[in-house]
Amino acid sequence: MGSKMAKIDNLKNVVNGGYCVGCGACSFVSGAPVKINDYGEYYPDLSDLKDVSDGGIVKQMEFVCPSLNPKFNEDVLAATFLNNCDNASRNIGPYQDVYAGYVREGEYRNNGTSGGFGTWVGAELFQQGMIDGVIHIKEFKRATALDPFFKYGISNSLEEITKGARTKYHVVEVSEVLQMIKEKPGKYLFIGLPCMVKAIRRIQLIDPLIKESIAYTAALVCGHLKSINWTLSLGWAKGIEPSKAVRFKYRTKADDIPARAYVFTAYADDYEIREDSGNVVGGKFNQGSLMLPACNFCDDVVGETADLTIGDAWLPQFEIDSNGTNLLIVRNSQINQLITNAFERDRIYLEPLTEKDAVSAQSGGFRQRREGLSYRLRMVDKKKLWRPIKRVQAGEFLMPPLRKLIYAMRFSVTVKSREDFKIALSRDDYGYYKKRMQAQLKILRLLEISSSASRIIKRKISYFKLKKGR
Repeated sequence: MGSKMAKIDNLKNVVNGGYCVGCGACSFVSGAPVKINDYGEYYPDLSDLKDVSDGGIVKQMEFVCPSLNPKFNEDVLAATFLNNCDNASRNIGPYQDVYAGYVREGEYRNNGTSGGFGTWVGAELFQQGMIDGVIHIKEFKRATALDPFFKYGISNSLEEITKGARTKYHVVEVSEVLQMIKEKPGKYLFIGLPCMVKAIRRIQLIDPLIKESIAYTAALVCGHLKSINWTLSLGWAKGIEPSKAVRFKYRTKADDIPARAYVFTAYADDYEIREDSGNVVGGKFNQGSLMLPACNFCDDVVGETADLTIGDAWLPQFEIDSNGTNLLIVRNSQINQLITNAFERDRIYLEPLTEKDAVSAQSGGFRQRREGLSYRLRMVDKKKLWRPIKRVQAGEFLMPPLRKLIYAMRFSVTVKSREDFKIALSRDDYGYYKKRMQAQLKILRLLEISSSASRIIKRKISYFKLKKGR
């Protein structure tokens, strides 16, 4: 009994310690319900686990949890599932090829967040008869102010697949859609964030039907997960009350909007508003407002266990194109062949990149999730608190005091914004959140600019030189 309770308590430490991403993997293998808390985050309801007599269920839940079982970390899972990668990298995992590119044909690029590959790959696999559908995030019709804007679903037609375009900076969970696969087996492409793909890989190791049904996985490069409350906060800042928000688009494209700009469009029943999220309190993505605390303890930026990684090619030569350009990290021979065949027919544009290019294209994410993570792990260890075992070691990276201060403030912003926005919702008073967070975020921004001034100047010089030469 004591050992079982210790294991159950270990899983509860993940949830209670803020290390749960709400992926729903443990709920899928156990049947424990998934709920949404007052912070707008998914979490598994573990209240009935004290009555579980079968320790095997708890072991399965622990096995699939992305924050537990370090013996099956990203390196081990990648070695297990990705067998034809000749190149190894500590930063981007094993890989076959790295590209920058965009889709030339159709409206994939226009309708996508960046170069259009996130939708095109699923559509191409489907049209080639290699899959029966795509498991991806779809719009969800909200009934209450705390309901999600998006959920996982399955698209079994080309029309449905193309409707799933654009990145959603929004929490999701997989238990519901995986149960749908149980009821309707087939061949699917699963698209998700690195932690979601990691959870899927672990489920595939213990569930033969899921292993067979999810034929391919694609990961989206991830900065971190945002709660439902973050979406509500953006719309509320521009006058759309949480109960009246019906739809949301996180990145809006237009000729006058730079590729790096995160211009959102929020929809009420009878009107819409558009704004650069950087102009809204807590809207600047990388400062950490209303993000999941667990994301402060992740070291996988690019989804190292996935067959394909898709992100933004944040490099000066591509940023000048406001239509967007994708970063592609390919780890599957069939997908690689699919892409190169399309390139040879001029259906897509590709440009080979190096591993160094890939890291540079997502440099901010790597600093936060490697250098910053080593600092955060050290801070937690000093307090002698339980935390997940990561591939990055506590205190592994040396950094100047200014960077430490920035990482500490970002962590504080995450903690404080969650509490302040929850209170603002309970009071129906956006001003409370704005007043409580505004000064701290301004100070953090000044510190970030001071620390990154040389990088920002170099990038802008490169950008304007390239733009002038077009």
